[in-house]
Amino acid sequence: MNFYPFSPYFLVGVYIIANILAFLLIFASTRYPKLTRLFFLLLFGWAFWINSSMAIDSPWVYQDYADSSIPLYKKFILGTFEAIMTPMVLIIAAGQALLAILMTLKGKLFKIGCWGGIVFCLAVSPIGSYAAFPATLFMAIALYLLQRDHNHLYIWERHPEDLKKGVPSQQNKTRANYLIG
Repeated sequence: MNFYPFSPYFLVGVYIIANILAFLLIFASTRYPKLTRLFFLLLFGWAFWINSSMAIDSPWVYQDYADSSIPLYKKFILGTFEAIMTPMVLIIAAGQALLAILMTLKGKLFKIGCWGGIVFCLAVSPIGSYAAFPATLFMAIALYLLQRDHNHLYIWERHPEDLKKGVPSQQNKTRANYLIG
């Protein structure tokens, strides 16, 4: 990516950290589902902001993604995508904003958000290292586990077992533990 003023060492470090973090999300999705949902809320919200800003300010940056993409994606990025880059990236960014919102909900809407996130992660995987591959596959697995087992509460809701105890969350739990559990 020629646009970014970072050293190659910094980018390699970010790539490694992204993959480690994404791998840990698989385990966090079963043990700390609310924290994992919060992570995806922030990730998709951040992606919305970055992509919408770059689509308007510097859309040519997306051509750099062809450097690490599989041949089919490379041909698309340097061909058809070039003519519709700004509107296409703005649509993708809107989808990311929607995914961020759906991470806060429960039931079918949350499941739709997880499946949308899975599709998104799988769709950007062929971009390769510029999409931090295989981190996108790890995130897809984490989203699958979230939608399968943890779709019955809003992100801000307490677990019914905590409500049965009648114990206020401030007495026995800090806010951080509440988000984690």
